[in-house]
Amino acid sequence: MASGFLIVAIFILEAVSSLIDGIGYGTIAKMLWSTYCNITGNKKASERLQLKDSIIQLRRDLRTVSSVDEFARWAKMRRRLDAVSSKFEQASSDLAIERTAFELYVNLVLRAAIYGLRALINIYNYRRAVFYVPENWFYPVLWFLSFPAAPTGSVSVTVWALACNRVCKHIAATFNRVLKPIAQRPTDFSAPAQSAPVLASTSALGAAM
Repeated sequence: MASGFLIVAIFILEAVSSLIDGIGYGTIAKMLWSTYCNITGNKKASERLQLKDSIIQLRRDLRTVSSVDEFARWAKMRRRLDAVSSKFEQASSDLAIERTAFELYVNLVLRAAIYGLRALINIYNYRRAVFYVPENWFYPVLWFLSFPAAPTGSVSVTVWALACNRVCKHIAATFNRVLKPIAQRPTDFSAPAQSAPVLASTSALGAAM
């Protein structure tokens, strides 16, 4: 590899690695799972949503029927609600297993790609100099800059990757300190006062799911 390409390639690799570390492998896997379901139209996810809507509707209908005056109708609706709820729990369990397997696979692939590329670049170019430095500037540590086997007076691939990794992590940490308080700042959403009970009711139904 040309030295110029090595400089850019290693920096980009370490920048991507720091970005993924900052976001989190688990978070990226969850985002990709949502994207995968939207693109492929996951049948289990669609079935679960349909069952959830059915449960919400059945609960609403059940509230309109008196268990005393219309017991037969109420019992029939209750049995149907129980059956749909059972199917919903099974669908949720199956989907959770599929989601866990998908996220684990994505996590492993991302880590293998990052660490695999890093190892290949280091192994293939461990004798190559990324660039040379003036000897009188770094004389006491020239041996370290060329570690493990690059020519003396040069910066090795290993040391350059380490330097890029540290710089990218510091930049990511700085952005995180600056942007995190902004992201957590409460936003004032104006909403009519009369909609509060509806929102609360919807939240309660969602929590029950």
